[in-house]
Amino acid sequence: MAGLFCAFLAANWFVLGALWGEPGKPHGLVMFAMVAPLYAILAVQGGAYGINTLDRVRRGIFRALWALAQAALLMLLIVYLGKIAEQLSRLTFVVGLGLGAVAVSLVRLAVARLAVSVLGDVPHLTAVILDGVAIETGPHMDLIDADAANLHPERHDADMAARLAAAVGMAERVIVACPLERMDDWSAALKSLSARGEIVVPELLRFAPARVDEFDGQPTIIVAGGPLQFRDRLIKRFFDLIVASVATILLSPILIAGALAVKLTSPGPILFRQPRIGKDARPFSIYKFRSMRTEASDHKAATLTKRDDDRVTSIGAFLRKTSIDELPQLFNVLKGDMSIVGPRPHAAAAKAGDSLYWEVDARYWERHCIKPGMTGLAQVRGHRGATDHHQDLIDRLQSDLEYVSDWSIWRDLRIIVATLGVLVHHKAY
Repeated sequence: MAGLFCAFLAANWFVLGALWGEPGKPHGLVMFAMVAPLYAILAVQGGAYGINTLDRVRRGIFRALWALAQAALLMLLIVYLGKIAEQLSRLTFVVGLGLGAVAVSLVRLAVARLAVSVLGDVPHLTAVILDGVAIETGPHMDLIDADAANLHPERHDADMAARLAAAVGMAERVIVACPLERMDDWSAALKSLSARGEIVVPELLRFAPARVDEFDGQPTIIVAGGPLQFRDRLIKRFFDLIVASVATILLSPILIAGALAVKLTSPGPILFRQPRIGKDARPFSIYKFRSMRTEASDHKAATLTKRDDDRVTSIGAFLRKTSIDELPQLFNVLKGDMSIVGPRPHAAAAKAGDSLYWEVDARYWERHCIKPGMTGLAQVRGHRGATDHHQDLIDRLQSDLEYVSDWSIWRDLRIIVATLGVLVHHKAY
């Protein structure tokens, strides 16, 4: 961005003789403001950004320049359709674009050299968990002793998942070295992470065709892939910020009316905050309009709401039935705790029948490798309301896992549109 900005600023100076252009007339800085966001989206989508571009500089430069060319063509189309072509200096645009291409290339070369001098080899965000098996490791890796970090994969509960997420931090790749008899437990535990999870299997050295990947010369089995690549997560985050910001502005009258209705009809806070399990099984506080009497609020969700629940206030019943009580979660999206679309977040104490959710199906933690959403595939298919039976959870889980394994931004758009048809639902209580 800095390179492009300076390029169009220089174009003003060379063509117009003034650094900031001519007053009252579109100039290089206006062109930069039009090209820059288009370039950012196209470059991220086209794979021009990412840690791999540090050791593939030419490939990164080519992708960046291709994105810049696409952005320029889109800008020209916008200028043509907006009938403002005559007001723009064509020479300023051409000079700015040429200098921008040079600037982008030079910045990438400089960053690549800086990375080598500061970091050495291209670093990989890797965490290695040692659980009774010692292996040799290289630089740029976090070593985690399972016992010291209190990591016990045989405990398939929310506390274990949260400790694992805290231990590995922002790692993109998690390697576990453990005895053969503990591999099943680690395989299940790693599936709750958004990172790629692998288990070191020295026994596979004798079976070359069975090698899936390797770590420091030792073969590993990839048991968790992390559904979204870096650029996919970035695109989804941009999408969430845009949709949540626009929705917050457009729905502000409803948000204000809902807040007043809660405040004026029952004593207590307007918002209800409850711990939920989020991405990587990290706990976060979800926001909702309070729909129950303050003294009857269930912060642990030990007892799920049922039809005609006497804990729910009269205005709370209306807010729940129309899904208005969920609107404050737009602020969770803006904070980064949630996404607009994704598996709905659950409380750690929530049950299906008499069993905790993760006790019902061993695949449960796989849904936490992505941010939870305000709406999701399960909700638009009608899988909402109380989970009185194991099958109620299994139906939701099946849809959640389908969404996780087959994500696309277009599917998010379709789910948002479909959500409009189920805002008022017979199972919303």
